[in-house]
Amino acid sequence: MFGLAFLVVCGLYAWLAFFVAKHVGKGTGRKLAKYIALAVFALIPTWDLIPGQLYHEQLCKTEGGVKVFKTIEIDRAYFLPSGQPDEKKIREQLLDWVGEPDRDFSTLFHITKNQDLLVVKHTGERLGTATDFWYYGGWFQVSLLHLGGSTICPQYPNFSVSSSLLRGVVRPQADTQLGGQ
Repeated sequence: MFGLAFLVVCGLYAWLAFFVAKHVGKGTGRKLAKYIALAVFALIPTWDLIPGQLYHEQLCKTEGGVKVFKTIEIDRAYFLPSGQPDEKKIREQLLDWVGEPDRDFSTLFHITKNQDLLVVKHTGERLGTATDFWYYGGWFQVSLLHLGGSTICPQYPNFSVSSSLLRGVVRPQADTQLGGQ
C-alpha cells in the first residue's frame, strides 16, 4: 500500500513540475525559465545529498577514528587463545566505555556522532576515544526511511571502531623470567 501511495505522490509531483514549468515558460516567453523551473523541482528532494556526503567525508577524515592516549599492559588471562583481547571479560572487570550517540550533531545533514571514551574502571583514567559518524542521507531519504539506513565511517574491516580502540589500548603483560635469566 505504501508503494502505491509513493508512486501516486511521485506522479503528482512530476505533473506539478511540468505544469509549473509550462506556465513559467509561457509567462516569460523563454525556454530557459522553463528549464530552470524543472531544475528547481528536481533539486528540491535532492539538494542536501552532495553537501551532506561531502560534510560526512570531511568529518570522517578530520574527527573520526581511534585516538589512543595511553597503552596499558594487562594480564594474559584477559586475552583469548588467538591473542585477541577478550572484550567481554575486559568490559566486565577492567574498563568502561563511556558515551552515547549525539543524534543532534548535524540535524541539517542528518549526521549522528558516536564517540566512546575508554576509561579504567577503578581510577577513571582516560585511555582513548573512538569516534564514528553515521550519515542517513538527504531529507527526502530520511523522510521515507525514518533513519532506516546509514553510512558509517570510518570503516574497520573486521571490528567496530570501539573494538579497534580496545585493540590499540591493551597489550598483554610481558613474561618475566625468574632468576634473571
